[in-house]
Amino acid sequence: MIVLLLALACTDWFASTDTGSSTNTDTASADTADSGEDATERAADDARVRALTDLPGGEFPCLDPMLVRVAYITDGDTVYVHPEDGSAGRKVRMIGIDTPEIEHDDPAECFGEEAMGYTSEALLERLVWLTFDSDCIDPYDRTLAYVFRDQGEAGFFNRVLARQGYATALAIDPNTTFEAEIDADVREAQREGAGMWEACP
Repeated sequence: MIVLLLALACTDWFASTDTGSSTNTDTASADTADSGEDATERAADDARVRALTDLPGGEFPCLDPMLVRVAYITDGDTVYVHPEDGSAGRKVRMIGIDTPEIEHDDPAECFGEEAMGYTSEALLERLVWLTFDSDCIDPYDRTLAYVFRDQGEAGFFNRVLARQGYATALAIDPNTTFEAEIDADVREAQREGAGMWEACP
């Protein structure tokens, strides 16, 4: 009789434990499903970017277009990338724009952290295409490039930063192919009080 009571008690205990385990398993499955969805979305995004063609660059570019993954963000207009062809990583400075400085030895400039955050949110760990103008390397050994996440103006990230009020125009010869377009983007951002044009005196 005692053995029977113990057996029943153990059965009840295992049943309650199984219910808890089932809940935990369901939660883990949901987490796994979320991760799976993220992975699926990332794979689809990568495939879309890989398929981009005919992206604009300079008339006489110093390099062919390059597919890269953004490894980390230095500031709003400078990123470090790993080319998909397996060649050495490189620091990339975006052509035609200048975002406010973040804190280094000097205090951060107004809207510097916001510009860096915007670039990080848009580009970090993502595939992008680089296209080039006449000059590929600046005095700091950074690669000079135009950055694309999609076709058209909305995918041309140098111009997006200017248009959203995160950057001023900075044209340096001979890389001036999109000088007029970026100047117009900055003027439009100023007119609308976008980004730093409203936030910074």
